[in-house]
Amino acid sequence: MYEKTYHKTVLKNDTKTELPQSRVNWKRILWIVIFVVVITGTIVLIKLPRMQVATIEVTGANVADPGDVSEFVKMQLQGKKLFFLPKTSIMLIPEHTLEKELKEQFPRFQTVSVSRKNFSTITIAVSEYQGVYLWCSDVDTCFFMDQNGVVFAPAPIYSGSAYPKIFASTVQPVPFQALNDEQNDTVTLLLAKLPAILITPTEFHFVGDHELDVIFNHDGHQSSIIFDPTTDIQAALNVLFTGLRTNPLATKFHDQAMVLQYIDLRFSNRVVYKFQ
Repeated sequence: MYEKTYHKTVLKNDTKTELPQSRVNWKRILWIVIFVVVITGTIVLIKLPRMQVATIEVTGANVADPGDVSEFVKMQLQGKKLFFLPKTSIMLIPEHTLEKELKEQFPRFQTVSVSRKNFSTITIAVSEYQGVYLWCSDVDTCFFMDQNGVVFAPAPIYSGSAYPKIFASTVQPVPFQALNDEQNDTVTLLLAKLPAILITPTEFHFVGDHELDVIFNHDGHQSSIIFDPTTDIQAALNVLFTGLRTNPLATKFHDQAMVLQYIDLRFSNRVVYKFQ
């Protein structure tokens, strides 16, 4: 027992401690070399002349000038990224950023899509809001508005009634929603139904929650029909159609010597009117 313990102790003490030897980490060096090669190759590729945007194709622009769109994109691609990488490189085109900038620059654009066509061409596909109405904050300040009540671009001052004018809400940065769904449906319905009785609306004034003044020309004079937009507009129109076929309103309405000031349809099953 003693002898076994002795030998173990001697053998343990006689073992020499080996010093760690320094080794070259070839695996780490290999990864560093691969990383440097990839980065260098990418930079070279980014800066290749044939990888630079030379052509900008614009599709879908009808009112907006495609040349203006192309020039704007070229301006956005001027300069360098990180001080030495050209922004014109097809590999560095910021599609989503360009789409946002184009919609800000051209409020008429409803949608914008930027895509790479090949190594030197990008395509700008747009769709435009369609002007159906003029939304006006006052008689001298008007904007184009589409069929969904979205105000999207300043409009010139038109004489006559080229577009029906809508007066509602307050001006905001374009594009913005000027009419809610109920107001928009009311305008659409009145424009569709009133011409059947030879009334062509030229202006819609949403004066308050319970008052909508529809302006039209009656024998050379400006007249109005007053609705409550919170009630059944079709029912109010039925009352109006019946009233215009019944005397004394029918006779007065068609008498050119009578000047109509307004017809008020805000009262249930009643037509209130005033002539000069």
